[in-house]
Amino acid sequence: MSLDVFRNDIKIGVLDIQANEPFYGFEYDVDYLASPGARPLSLSLPLVETRYSSDRAQPYFEGLLPEDEARDAIARRLGISRSSTVKLLKALGRDCAGEVTIIEQDDADEDIFISRVDKDVQYYEYIENAIQKIAENPREEIPRLQENMRLSLAGGQEKIALYHDPEKPIYDGWYIPSFGYPSTHIIKPGILETHYPSITLNEFICLRAASECGIKTADVDICFPETPILIISRYDRLYNDFKINDLKKVTRIHQEDFCQACGVISSMKYQHDGGPGFKQIRDLLVMHAKEPVEDLVMFIKWAMFNYLTGNCDAHAKNLSVLHNNDGSVELAPVYDLISTSIYDGRFGSKLSRNMGMRFGAHENIDKINTGDLRAFANDVSMRFPHVKRIGEELVQDIETALSSACQVAKSKGFTEADEIYDRIINGCRQRAKTLVF
Repeated sequence: MSLDVFRNDIKIGVLDIQANEPFYGFEYDVDYLASPGARPLSLSLPLVETRYSSDRAQPYFEGLLPEDEARDAIARRLGISRSSTVKLLKALGRDCAGEVTIIEQDDADEDIFISRVDKDVQYYEYIENAIQKIAENPREEIPRLQENMRLSLAGGQEKIALYHDPEKPIYDGWYIPSFGYPSTHIIKPGILETHYPSITLNEFICLRAASECGIKTADVDICFPETPILIISRYDRLYNDFKINDLKKVTRIHQEDFCQACGVISSMKYQHDGGPGFKQIRDLLVMHAKEPVEDLVMFIKWAMFNYLTGNCDAHAKNLSVLHNNDGSVELAPVYDLISTSIYDGRFGSKLSRNMGMRFGAHENIDKINTGDLRAFANDVSMRFPHVKRIGEELVQDIETALSSACQVAKSKGFTEADEIYDRIINGCRQRAKTLVF
């Protein structure tokens, strides 16, 4: 079984399995390699004429698939074993992160996908009251909407990607994409609220506060206080002026997370499991970023924001790069920002207090000290006074930013926002003492 790999509507290579390989190997198409616009699919898969073995190809391609509970749920829906990454990739490859689309060779729909727009083909199906239905009954509504969809969203939480008509209000104008046509938004319902109260609101407040602190973030909205739901604009999708089915067409923008870029499989995303740490990410940015200094400062702010707000789940799959046409990359807007430390057993279930990336000698967020921050500065190859100054500026801004985000949430009916603010800011003030002395 072989799969064709496309970037937008251009075939760039083939995935196939050879004897005794547990996963696909990947080979770039010869014509694509010879084209002037050829660019690597991943920083871990440079343009070469030889075939990449399954060991080299797996981190990038398996990294396109869902993880954990989300993987279990979608595997059950499709009747595929969760361990069968080959079959899952075949089933879900139509709308992956970035520009990538994966289609089984000789698929009957491939001609529709690669052809110019056909006015007789319905590329998007309108769904009335879509996000309200998802919010009210996500465990039934998401599988129902996904029945005829073949898209892959990485991550451990069950969610769905839809197309939104930008000329409609946020509560209306939602469509299911068909034939691998792109979605524009990720819809994350509050499935985890039972175990982790207000976790959807928590993520909204953290993302809004990060943006207020000058960190480039994915645009996010929150709806339905009784059954909360996050609506996240995909930064790897861009509306353009052309129309399809009377809707604005969408351009894909290529991206990958840092596990994929470093050639590390998703199950090793945490540093203590062998995943990338601050130094590995710094090295990639210095080597490949178009504006390495600017991106490095943003990366440091992201790390410091996670430390201050108590986000212990900030691992290498929660940070990505966008690929530019000249072959360089730039740090993508950040996403999945949550204060995990407020869930300490007194407020919902208990989450680990070990950081996804280690600061100096310590993983546990409560043990990090000034010496660890000096080691962090060394890992990112920046003088400690400069790193300390970035941290101090965040400390100055973060209370106002969190308060502002809280007020926005309250204006949308989320009355518990003050409690979430108090829990986050109390931990933040304690950790700020490590930075301000």
